[in-house]
Amino acid sequence: MAFGYQVLGFGSGGGGATYEIDILVVAGGGSGASRWGGAGAGGGLVYKTSHEIITGQEYNVVIGAGGVGTPTGASDRETGYVGEDTTWGTELTAKGGGLGGYDAVGGDGGSGGGAGGYSVKAGGSEIQTSEPGDSGTYGFGSAGGACYDGSPHYTPGGGGGAGAVGAAGTSSGPGAGGAGKDLSADFGSEGDSGWFSGGGGGGAMNYTPFAAGGAGGSGGGSQGGARPSSGSSAGAANTGGGSGSGAQGAPAGSGNGGSGAVCMKVLTADYSGTVTGSPNTRIDGDYTIVEFTGNGSYTG
Repeated sequence: MAFGYQVLGFGSGGGGATYEIDILVVAGGGSGASRWGGAGAGGGLVYKTSHEIITGQEYNVVIGAGGVGTPTGASDRETGYVGEDTTWGTELTAKGGGLGGYDAVGGDGGSGGGAGGYSVKAGGSEIQTSEPGDSGTYGFGSAGGACYDGSPHYTPGGGGGAGAVGAAGTSSGPGAGGAGKDLSADFGSEGDSGWFSGGGGGGAMNYTPFAAGGAGGSGGGSQGGARPSSGSSAGAANTGGGSGSGAQGAPAGSGNGGSGAVCMKVLTADYSGTVTGSPNTRIDGDYTIVEFTGNGSYTG
């Protein structure tokens, strides 16, 4: 970060004064499929230090929702849903987490969703690092886990996280969600104790030897449903965590993916205090930490 000074523009071609912040942009997590399908992925994540802010310019914040969960007791075996993008102005975009597939490959997204089904299928790919500009350069995401075919043991893959790939299903049980990214040094009171964008865990199948669903990844990912008929819980709000998939019975559904967030760390001497959307703020030494959990704006 810049420490205690602003850069001034002069002349007809110069812009306004500028200063720098650390900024985190987290998309909504994807949701898992029903009935031991693949797990939802953590939302894409952008983390940039020394990001330039122009004094007097407004930066709109749009927070992405998590993917909608699949209902327990649904008559159909449902694939999950992709999370929504989160944006900071026109400069930074975090892509929504990929969906968990039911008898299908995992969905592509900020991180990739886990696969599920009766034959080996690949987890989804991450697309965050392929985004243009700073959204890709400072972006984080990982692939989802493949499903396992070892009849009668068919186990789903975990969703990818911002820090690690989702684990593949195995003969021992469903895959765990990939770990998110640890940003506790800047944002220790936000997210999941400073972690963001963990993947969901795969749901259990009745024929596998272990009853538990795959663990959710650190950063708000939820565990997969336990057999015989438990659904998964939602990914944690404002972490971008993916939701696990449901267990085989019922069929069991999945919770929603966790919603996204935007967090910024700015020298208090530079902080304008001009915000909309009622973000959370706190003081940390010489800095002000601002956390947007809903839509709003910041004016530099």
